[in-house]
Amino acid sequence: MDSFSSWRDVLSGVPQGLVLGPLLFVIFINDIDELIGSNILKFADDTNFSREPQGIARLQEDLVNLAAWSNDWQMFNVEKCKVMHMGYNNTCPEYFLNGKKLECVSEEKDLGVIVSDDLKWEQQCSQMVAKANKVLGLIKRNFTDRSKETIIPLFRPHLEYCCPIWNPHYIKDIKLVEGVQRRATKIVWGMENLDYEERLNRLGLMRLDRRRVRSDLLETFKIINGYYNLTADTFFKFDDSGRRGHSKKLFMRRSRLDVRKYVFANRIAGKWNGLPDSCVKCTTLNDFKTKIKLQLEPETQI
Repeated sequence: MDSFSSWRDVLSGVPQGLVLGPLLFVIFINDIDELIGSNILKFADDTNFSREPQGIARLQEDLVNLAAWSNDWQMFNVEKCKVMHMGYNNTCPEYFLNGKKLECVSEEKDLGVIVSDDLKWEQQCSQMVAKANKVLGLIKRNFTDRSKETIIPLFRPHLEYCCPIWNPHYIKDIKLVEGVQRRATKIVWGMENLDYEERLNRLGLMRLDRRRVRSDLLETFKIINGYYNLTADTFFKFDDSGRRGHSKKLFMRRSRLDVRKYVFANRIAGKWNGLPDSCVKCTTLNDFKTKIKLQLEPETQI
């Protein structure tokens, strides 16, 4: 207890393995915001920033400022920096960091979710299902315990991670994801010869498309009621038209393209507006969970 490590100079970044490492790293990179005029998002050692297509020159200026900061603090690896163009009217300009042209990609994994430039979720669904199927194969080969308490917690988190972000709307993707739960419920003891709906009823489970609706509703409740450090206006516009319904109705924006129609803030508006007043006026998250369980009805027959 009386021994101490010797002092060492740290030339770049933060020493790994320290209890204070994450906090020190946040402090270390916190001044990036002062240099960047674009929208910036930071999480651990991932940093994203974006602009509207008309902000090409300003975005390149931000990259120049970022390069200067990086040279001072020896932080960024240019080879890992990439650019993704989104939108039909995007001219897809080239961007440079430290004199090197940034690689343009059509899809990229960001915090575990595969994001594509067309905001479709086919690759996310495919890779997520492949991972969940590997888990099922592992269970079949190595587990003797086939109870619900063992099987369900092992595969379902792979199918629900960040689902308010990637929630699919194409039937083929919905079927692909649901197929994993179809196979998994057959593994449980005594379920082999029952049809899917009966297996769900006996196991007390929901279809995955209904669970994704539940996740969307929970996120909406938390955003509106201040569970996150952001305002509800960031995602939603409240409907103050005075039409029938509860007092926290959301306005559903018009959309020409499916990409906009099925984005989180828009797709959940109708389901949220359909809840009774007793649900949206819940004061606790647990109370809200209990009440929406009674409201969720099967909406998709797969």
